[in-house]
Amino acid sequence: MDALRFSGPTRRAAMLGGSAAALTAMAGCTSVGQAQAPPPGPDVSVLTAAIESEATLIALYEAVLGAHRTLADRLKPLHDHHTQHLAVLQRHYVPGTKTGTATPTPRQTATAPDSESGALAALRSAERKAAAARADDVRRAGAALSQLLACIGACEAGHAQALAGGIR
Repeated sequence: MDALRFSGPTRRAAMLGGSAAALTAMAGCTSVGQAQAPPPGPDVSVLTAAIESEATLIALYEAVLGAHRTLADRLKPLHDHHTQHLAVLQRHYVPGTKTGTATPTPRQTATAPDSESGALAALRSAERKAAAARADDVRRAGAALSQLLACIGACEAGHAQALAGGIR
């Protein structure tokens, strides 16, 4: 008995053809007009400001670490906390929620003061300002983001205290 041969399209060809038809139909919908992205929620501006703040702190730490290598043992853990904060904040950012940006990764530059004591004072001041900004952010953000910002702000307040010589 001879095997029957099917001369029609293979299953793979049929599936590919169906996929192509579906894509063509969907593409036709886009010719009518692009849907507008929803306006950013209130947390987006708070989140992007916190991201920029962390990037600014990281830049200052990097400038100080570059200029005053003898402070590395003391400052490197604090710097590393800020890189972790930045990574966590960026994970919460949804690309496209702020016009003209993907995931905000601002590259900041900073200059270190000439003396070690001046550098520590500048870092302490920056940490205090950041902690105060996070406290303000907590009042403006939704519950979930507020918890994260409160933790980061508490860490920054602890850094300010450590830089004042209160914690080693």
